[in-house]
Amino acid sequence: MSENRTVDRQIAVFGQSGSGKTVLLSSFYGTAQNSEAGEPQLFELRAKDDRHNILMQIYLGMKEDSKAPAADRFDSKKTVFSLKQKGIRLNEAAKASEVRLTWFDYPGEWFEGSATTDSERQDKARTFRNLLGADVALFLVDGQKLHDHAGEEERYLRYLFSGFIESLNQVKDEILADGKQLKQFPRNWVIALSKADLWPELSVQEFENLLNKKAASDIIALRSKLLEFIEHDEAFSFGKDFLLLSSAKFTPGHIDISQRKGIDVLLPLACVLPVQRKLRWQNLKVLPADLAMRIGTNDLVQLVVPIVSKVLGSQRINNRGVAVAAMAFSAFVEHMADQPQESLQGFRDEAMQKREFLKALVAEFTRKLDQAVDDRVLVRDL
Repeated sequence: MSENRTVDRQIAVFGQSGSGKTVLLSSFYGTAQNSEAGEPQLFELRAKDDRHNILMQIYLGMKEDSKAPAADRFDSKKTVFSLKQKGIRLNEAAKASEVRLTWFDYPGEWFEGSATTDSERQDKARTFRNLLGADVALFLVDGQKLHDHAGEEERYLRYLFSGFIESLNQVKDEILADGKQLKQFPRNWVIALSKADLWPELSVQEFENLLNKKAASDIIALRSKLLEFIEHDEAFSFGKDFLLLSSAKFTPGHIDISQRKGIDVLLPLACVLPVQRKLRWQNLKVLPADLAMRIGTNDLVQLVVPIVSKVLGSQRINNRGVAVAAMAFSAFVEHMADQPQESLQGFRDEAMQKREFLKALVAEFTRKLDQAVDDRVLVRDL
């Protein structure tokens, strides 16, 4: 078997118009390009094609000129990023491991108002269909609108959740054309508070409590609607993962891009959390056999081939070794998930010395997920 060292991950972002999706994406990317001095960076993040220039233009406009980006009405974007080992030698570049992340935006205007033409309904369905392979979906609660509805937050939240339910109703027949539910569908949904800088004293647990107090029935209704699309609904999480997100601190006439929250955990959420959760679901036997097999022979093997070849004392893994590689990696990921942060840091440093990029990346991303929980920025479904 020729080694495939590319790991594909997808993240879909859902939020109403003005909820901060463009600012979020630009801050995420620009921050990675302009990392502060500190510990050595594991990877280089690069956007494909012309998206690099556009995202950097928006980011630098915010950072240097305090200029917020213009709204993109009815604009669905797909941005592909590559994560590659930093400082790799030229003669090793062809064999270097790569993580490829695809970031999808769902136009916010589609949350609000029904499709008016057959063409628009088909466009909605086509766009939504592109998101079905995402490993993680972010569902944004607009911190500004929540702030504007202080004391009656349920009015805004009901409008937000019911708007997305209606949007799903409009595409359901197109997506489930044969009436069969889907195996490939985002199974990890994180409810995120965008513009969290407007809520400086709020912890993620308090955000979760606020939603449960003001919108429990709306969360249940949206979960039920999403489950209409998906087979094997035991392997599904919605309304149990919460995140605080702040792309920058916005004050009149000034944008402080250094004051951010939750941005650094987006890559770990997209790359590591789904693997951890799929392994847990597989252990609980709530994943169908064919989906579990696809996990074992695609994502996990692509991650594990460069690592397990050394663990097994072999330079190559042939087709018969695929199952062994998947089992070894499963145990490795589960072991990482239970390690204290100081041990994860040790795994990271050792892997960096040995130039085992993917192993170091998994250790680093696992550590960042744990740190976000400790910092009261992230709540994970356990």
